[in-house]
Amino acid sequence: MTTIALPARNEIRNNAATVLAFAAGMIALPFVFGNGYYLNTLVFVAILALPALGLSLLSGLSGQLAISHGAFFALGAYGSSILAVRLGIDPAISTILAQFIVAAIAAAIGAVVLRLRSHYLAIATLSFAIIVELLIEEWSSVTGGMQGMIGIPPYEIAGMSLTSDKAVYLVYWPITILMLWFALNLSVSRVGRALRAIREGEPIVDSLGIRAANYKIGVYVVSSVFAGLGGSLYAHFVGFVTPATGSLMFAIDIIMVLALGGFDRLWGALVGVALITLLNEYALGFADYKRIFLGVALIAVMLVFPRGLLPGIIDLVGSGLRKGGADARRA
Repeated sequence: MTTIALPARNEIRNNAATVLAFAAGMIALPFVFGNGYYLNTLVFVAILALPALGLSLLSGLSGQLAISHGAFFALGAYGSSILAVRLGIDPAISTILAQFIVAAIAAAIGAVVLRLRSHYLAIATLSFAIIVELLIEEWSSVTGGMQGMIGIPPYEIAGMSLTSDKAVYLVYWPITILMLWFALNLSVSRVGRALRAIREGEPIVDSLGIRAANYKIGVYVVSSVFAGLGGSLYAHFVGFVTPATGSLMFAIDIIMVLALGGFDRLWGALVGVALITLLNEYALGFADYKRIFLGVALIAVMLVFPRGLLPGIIDLVGSGLRKGGADARRA
């Protein structure tokens, strides 16, 4: 028992030290950049990192490829917006309530679709994403239909609205960092080890008496709440939502993020989001060809680093260090 627990404790301590160092660096950035373009872009990185982290937990950790995180992003955005605008609920409370709604829907959907595997699961979750998008477009009396919803209030702290990029940044990034810390610790916990075993061979896990279905539904719910929280934060930052929020193309973008950063690397999700966000910004001048531009960039990365950019760089640095050590020993 002790020999199994100690490595997890060590990894949790290492995660805490790494995350604290990362947090210190990120919190210092607003005082370097001030309010402006770069800070605004980094706020979007914080928001989009949440669905990417959620999908990394689901696909990278447990091997379940789902195309529904765009739908849950939209459910979080619209759920919080409807509660805040239509019912007048405080934005922070509406965000929390929206995550309970997302979790309930994810549990119901997961109990059905997670019986499927590989491309069958992808198709089933794709169908759910299409249904959510159509529902948002057609239920115009609640969602605003194709026109979307406007006038979504920002968050408030001590009676002050978070309207400046700096204020939003200093609230959003700590939330994203806490969620990252939770995901990192989950990945090295007993649950994380069970999920990795499911990824490698679900029938073997079932034969050991581990209820794989329960673990799969659990991680699906957790990963969906990551996406829903990102959607809520997005809605209260930009002040409006449309059916394009969390659309099918958004879900594909999240998958592209993980392909760049590495499906099985939680830190890679952050790297992938930052790269895609920057590429999107620099590709604005080529709006008609933006998808082609992003596709070529993805192909180039996958050709050089098939496991993703972050794992590829780590492997490259590691092989360089090993080669340098071998040369030193021969000398």
